[in-house]
Amino acid sequence: MLNFEINIGKIKSNYKNQVKNDENFIINYARRISYFGNIVLSNCTSNSLIKEICNIAECHLMMSSPKFETIKSVLQMGVKKVIIPEKDIKFISQKFSKNVIIARITLQKELLLNNELIDLKEHLKVIFDRVDPYCSEFLIDYDKDLDIDESTVLTVLDFLSDTGKLPLIFLDSDNKFTKILEKRGVDPLISSQDIYEEKELIRIFMSLIDFQKQEGLVPTIVQDEHNQILMLAFSSQDSLTQALIQKKGIYYSRSRKSIWIKGETSGNHQTLNQVKYDCDQDALLFIVHQEGVACHLQRYSCFGNKEFKLSDLYDILQDRIINPASNSYTSKISKNESLIIEKIKEESNEVINYTNDENLVWEIADLLYFIMVLMAKKDIKLQDILNELWSRRNYDN
Repeated sequence: MLNFEINIGKIKSNYKNQVKNDENFIINYARRISYFGNIVLSNCTSNSLIKEICNIAECHLMMSSPKFETIKSVLQMGVKKVIIPEKDIKFISQKFSKNVIIARITLQKELLLNNELIDLKEHLKVIFDRVDPYCSEFLIDYDKDLDIDESTVLTVLDFLSDTGKLPLIFLDSDNKFTKILEKRGVDPLISSQDIYEEKELIRIFMSLIDFQKQEGLVPTIVQDEHNQILMLAFSSQDSLTQALIQKKGIYYSRSRKSIWIKGETSGNHQTLNQVKYDCDQDALLFIVHQEGVACHLQRYSCFGNKEFKLSDLYDILQDRIINPASNSYTSKISKNESLIIEKIKEESNEVINYTNDENLVWEIADLLYFIMVLMAKKDIKLQDILNELWSRRNYDN
């Protein structure tokens, strides 16, 4: 999986005119990156910016001087994992689960310049043995002004494969070693002084996909934003390029032997939200917003009908609030927050005094409905609640 560093300090320094004139400049850049991989935020002190970027994509936060309360706070905002120096790992693990910790190991210049790199191997082993029980991944980085070559990277990767079993992320300055890292099963952290234009992001992504195994085609699983599988298609180099440029569900039709734009004739279009590749870089996952149905048999999915989830209920409630309907109970009650709160109190009492299991299910459903009406009115998303629960699950062990 590709990871892209967004260094807020450098962006503000290098692109100060754009940031000053357009406060959404950084958000738009994060959105552009989110189609291609995860985001690693660094030098970011703005809580509002962290939360907005977390709403766009899976986000890790690099921290140079981690504190318990700060980590707890950013997890509540939606940060999935924090990247902290290996020297602080054991201390931080007193309060946080290893599931949210990535240990950052910075390779020292004097060890990298050693001809045989023997000292480096021993150095890495000592760190791994000490830190391994307290983290879920390792980030290997180095001084960015240090011009390490391909042979050094391969040697370090050999050391790492002998030393640890946890997933690895490796600093990849200016996209120099991306292919090498992916072939070795290591996630690149692509870092650059400059902001990547979309055409460059597409080039990086396309260069990693193996189109050779199946005569130029790659199986493509298509899934909606609520994780329901919609269909299986195939992508060619041209169709994938067009999908990434147009942000649409665009595939290669094997029967017609041509590029196929989903919904071009049926009207059931797909908006592309993100593309991922698998561990062998020979299969793709499209995450899309589906208009209408995905299956030619008029089912929502080629694997069955649309599954009902809480997110669907939330979307309906939000629509009733934004676009009131005269015959909608939700539209009526949502106008008065005090009425919603009274219903929550009433239904809470009904839950407490349930008569049997069937009645308990009924009363919980009522209570959940009114709680979600309040959430939709206050614009509190389901993901906000999940972020809070995620932080609680991983805090204070």
